[in-house]
Amino acid sequence: MKKVLISFIGNNDCLLSQGKEGSIISILKAMAFDKLYILYNSEDYLPYASQILLYCKKHFPKLVVRYMETLSLNPIDYNLVYPAMVKAVQSIQQENGQDDVEYTISLTSGTPTMHSCWVLIAQGGLIPARLIQSSREQGISIVDFKLDDFPKLESGKAIKIQLTQSSRENKLLKQQLNLGFEELLGEHESILQVKQKIANLVKYEIPVFISGESGTGKEVVAKLLHYHSPRKEQPFIAVNCGSISPSLFESEFFGHKKGSFTGAIADHEGYFSQATGGTLFLDEIGDLPLPMQVKLLRVLESGSIMPVGGKAKTVKVNIISASNKDLMALVQTGEFREDLFYRLVQYEIELIPLRERGTDTILLARHFLKGLAAQYRMDKRFLLAAEKKLLGYSFPGNVRQLQNLVKLAFINSVDAVIQADNLVLPNETDKCCDIVIPAEGIDLDNDIIPSYYDAALKKAKGNAAEAARLLGLKPHTFRARTKALDKSK
Repeated sequence: MKKVLISFIGNNDCLLSQGKEGSIISILKAMAFDKLYILYNSEDYLPYASQILLYCKKHFPKLVVRYMETLSLNPIDYNLVYPAMVKAVQSIQQENGQDDVEYTISLTSGTPTMHSCWVLIAQGGLIPARLIQSSREQGISIVDFKLDDFPKLESGKAIKIQLTQSSRENKLLKQQLNLGFEELLGEHESILQVKQKIANLVKYEIPVFISGESGTGKEVVAKLLHYHSPRKEQPFIAVNCGSISPSLFESEFFGHKKGSFTGAIADHEGYFSQATGGTLFLDEIGDLPLPMQVKLLRVLESGSIMPVGGKAKTVKVNIISASNKDLMALVQTGEFREDLFYRLVQYEIELIPLRERGTDTILLARHFLKGLAAQYRMDKRFLLAAEKKLLGYSFPGNVRQLQNLVKLAFINSVDAVIQADNLVLPNETDKCCDIVIPAEGIDLDNDIIPSYYDAALKKAKGNAAEAARLLGLKPHTFRARTKALDKSK
């Protein structure tokens, strides 16, 4: 008989990286199962579900772990939660077919609304399952309803769950969640284009390169590409290439066998092995030294790795890379291998700086403020003067810096409003820097201005209309001037 555990992932299951196991792991350690279904009502939980997956691969290697979306914008709205749960249960039963299956449902994780819905679903006969709950004090206990006065629940059909209407509602909710990509907050045209690219790319296996300044959200985009793809139930491994020591590169990326070098006291799985079947995110790939680039290229070309002291093994991972540097410029200076560039940059997603996203700054600031208010149970809002101050700042640290500034302003404010003075903005470098003119003078028309036109075209990837916008010119004016400059050369 196949034993299946079904559980929502709750907040207490999101602390595995801090050494706190949570209810799902506690149940798995106390009871044996063949398959685990992790239900999630928001895609914010997917990274934590991935941590549980990695834990299970190590400690319960025979356990099959599956994610099951149970999308609901409001986790305490019965009209949304119940139909979503019914749909998930039906999908689970369909997947397991007519096999001899023993279902167990955990009531511990999730909201009280979800707990009540589980009782309705199980007692109403929609799935033959036993209900359990766990606690530190009492461990695992079976939930039964043997009271004489407990009301009898009719079958699922008699309950009139109106699945047709609910299906329409949940289809809309799924569309809003999947195409909205709430983790990538913003209404600027460039952000909407990025979301559309993500929605298209998740269907395919292709190396994606994410460019943008530090703090613009490159890892957020990488996670969206992974957790909305067919690989979402496999590991997502993020690596900062700038922090890898050259002497440890092979060990960190490809792994090593026990005793292969001094200090190798146990076998170690490298990043490629850890990410097998999933996604390896190579952040700040532009910081990878040339000797390490050669070794990385060899793996990407061959599809196999050689652990230090071990034998070659095949790996299958999807590569997503990112950098705040211009990789093509590094190729031209010889600092980045051209062959590796074309291996990694098969599709590019560019994230523009926050200072170019207009009122997205306010949208993001209010979002961060709302999160702080919920965390500390203190409702606060920005005064108009404070928001104007945010709009006037360029944010060299982008979204990450904005988040830190909002938190500091939240702490600095003594009442329910955040004033302009509560926002401590670092002094920006004076944009009118000292300009040094050589003794022989300069030629504005033939040297300086053409260089700006070239720089604008490079940034716009050859799009003349976009280059004109960057320089504050009309497209026809820009084209006419560049044409005149070409003739004068």
